[in-house]
Amino acid sequence: MAGGVAVVIRWSLFVAMALGVGGFVALLLYNGFGEILGGVAAVGWGLALIVAIRLGALSIAGLAWSAAVGRAVRRPVALLIGLRIIREAINCLLPAAQIGGDFIGGRLLARTGVAPGLAMAGILVDVLLQTVTQGSFALVGLAVLWFGFGDIPVVRELGWGAVAAVPALGGFFLAQRFGLFALVDRSLAVLRRIWPGLGLERPLDLQPALQRLYAAPASLGLGAALHLLGWFAGTAEIWIALSRMGARPNIGEALVLESLGQAVRSAGFAVPGALGIQEGGFILLGSLFGLSAASAVALSLVKRLPDLAIGLPGLFAWQGLEMALLRRPRAGLDHPA
Repeated sequence: MAGGVAVVIRWSLFVAMALGVGGFVALLLYNGFGEILGGVAAVGWGLALIVAIRLGALSIAGLAWSAAVGRAVRRPVALLIGLRIIREAINCLLPAAQIGGDFIGGRLLARTGVAPGLAMAGILVDVLLQTVTQGSFALVGLAVLWFGFGDIPVVRELGWGAVAAVPALGGFFLAQRFGLFALVDRSLAVLRRIWPGLGLERPLDLQPALQRLYAAPASLGLGAALHLLGWFAGTAEIWIALSRMGARPNIGEALVLESLGQAVRSAGFAVPGALGIQEGGFILLGSLFGLSAASAVALSLVKRLPDLAIGLPGLFAWQGLEMALLRRPRAGLDHPA
């Protein structure tokens, strides 16, 4: 049964990737590949600055994770920043449906000696804070768009999309806060009794770990504030890219493109890297500000370059960390924080 589910998941990811790559290539060819490359080349030295801004934003996200779980986890901030970069690298560059990196980040944290349940609880809380703050950032962008253009179809459609996401986020929070993950703990306990050799020798205790983290609301608030700061930092990437491409963006236009572009990318989580989906979102949003389709696709490619510039070293760092942890004595990994 489990093998059949794994096959379905693998094939679903393969199909999603094939569709994404096909759409991505079609957009490049249809909108003029040469003109798109010219737009990217025009950014020039600004690309290095954009990569630096993205690295700073990821470091802020790592600080947010550390702030939310730091008192319970007690691990160096540098470690959590490094793991946050690895999480992003896996989510952006591997067919992991934009969530696989988070689970791997939790597993790596657990292998440094943090109790597994606490490590995974920290991931669940961090993902929730990140998603809620991204939604808040998108609402700011939607408000700016509404003030600029009024009640146009794009505003209505994006607004309804935001409304539709509220129940899912609320359910995710309630599940964490009020005990649903206790069912996971009970299920794992049953599995330990049925299959003693499954590798689940110790209870996960996920729900108690979540309760421990939610008992520190000030830490969670600081984590949320840092995440929101990180989202806003991405606005500078848009402004620099468009300015170097010869446009004259104002801060409101850059904020709309960044906030709603990120929302569109997240909505396409099933497609690895949101290939084709991010580009389509920029074409739609950019047209509101007089941006040609070729320039919008070029902007999307510029936004993808930091994924590669930071993500590829992140993948190598992940493999290096895996090997380093494998060489550690097992006894050193069995003591929870």
